[in-house]
Amino acid sequence: MDGRISTLLRRGGITRARRARTYVWGLSDRAPGAARRAVRDALDGWGVAEADIDVAVLLTSELVTNAVRHVRDELRAGGVVKVRLRVMDGVLRVDVTDPEPGLPRLMAASDTDEGHRGMAIVAASADRWGWHPGADGGKTVWWAQVLEVRGSGAAGRGRGR
Repeated sequence: MDGRISTLLRRGGITRARRARTYVWGLSDRAPGAARRAVRDALDGWGVAEADIDVAVLLTSELVTNAVRHVRDELRAGGVVKVRLRVMDGVLRVDVTDPEPGLPRLMAASDTDEGHRGMAIVAASADRWGWHPGADGGKTVWWAQVLEVRGSGAAGRGRGR
């Protein structure tokens, strides 16, 4: 692995474009927390309303946690999870890419289950969501939400809630 990629994996790499950012982390237990912080910081900097930021942080955390927990051992070594944020025309879209080709599944968790709620939370909270296979054999799970307006620098348009 070259030095640049190694540095990106250690710190959570960032590439910037206008209202778009991409982060890359290794498949470790630190990735979900790093993703939560990165999403909160980026969206706050873009002027996104706090309620929308809270939803975005939760949904991104669920998908990154799924990527870390459910990747097969043979794909874990050297594997990464990539999070891409984009705001366009008042809609936030987040793509989470990982090396595991297994499909995301909505599961009915019992009251006593400690897990198996991530995709149900995404499906219930996002305006839209889906997935597609990756070119390298992995997959990308994505979700989108229409953003509220916050002040004059807001990223989106009004949304009735």
